[in-house]
Amino acid sequence: MPSRITPLDVSAYATPEAFRTGEQIYENGWVRHRFQTNYGLSAMVRGKGNYRVEMIIDGEQFFGRCTCPVGSSRCEHQVALLLSWLNEPQTFTSYQELRKAIRLREKNALVDIFVNLIEVFPELSSFFISPSGRDELAAIQEDVAEVFDFPQAQKIDPQQIVESCQFLFVRAKSLRNEGKYAHARVIFFQILNRSLALIDRLQTIRPFRENFIAEIADDYEDLATSDPDFAASREAIAGEVEQILAHESAVAEGVFLDLVRQKLG
Repeated sequence: MPSRITPLDVSAYATPEAFRTGEQIYENGWVRHRFQTNYGLSAMVRGKGNYRVEMIIDGEQFFGRCTCPVGSSRCEHQVALLLSWLNEPQTFTSYQELRKAIRLREKNALVDIFVNLIEVFPELSSFFISPSGRDELAAIQEDVAEVFDFPQAQKIDPQQIVESCQFLFVRAKSLRNEGKYAHARVIFFQILNRSLALIDRLQTIRPFRENFIAEIADDYEDLATSDPDFAASREAIAGEVEQILAHESAVAEGVFLDLVRQKLG
């Protein structure tokens, strides 16, 4: 559960300008879908777009990331989320409460809910089935490739990539929970490798949000090093690490993979 925070903590978290803007966002009621996790907070926050915001609250220290262009720097959307928790903690739903509520639903009602969601978000179908004849790992690679399916001559807005990857990140978490570490790892490898390739080719109209690439690298490294079947995946991981670090932009983007390299020996 997040630690208690004070108004002074929030006002000192970001620049005065970011705080004022975040305060306005909060007062406008633009912090939606508020959740309390074991380690912090998350919500969807409206600004110039709709952004997913996560905060880790460790004692008196805050660590946040947002899908807005500012990214892991201290932005107004993170301020708005903190103000929501400070003033209205009762409006946050804990994941434990959510799990309990879902378990109480009748099975057929849950089936109908998922089917309706998939009609709106077809990507969700990949959580349940793979098209006939498709290997699951190959299907994952194809789904990631689809996100990056545009001509090399076309300049890309990095925010488009960030938004398109959100379902893939959730899918990776689901695969890890199922014990499919290799499948989840491949998602992060493919996104990381292809994003670095875009940067190498100077194909983005502006930089990715701060630390976005480094965060993907951290998630990739965590999946690789914590895989119970690391030995069986060792050769594949070594090849992936080599490809990732071969990118000219890797070091500049904060991609080092020291832990997995150490484990590889």
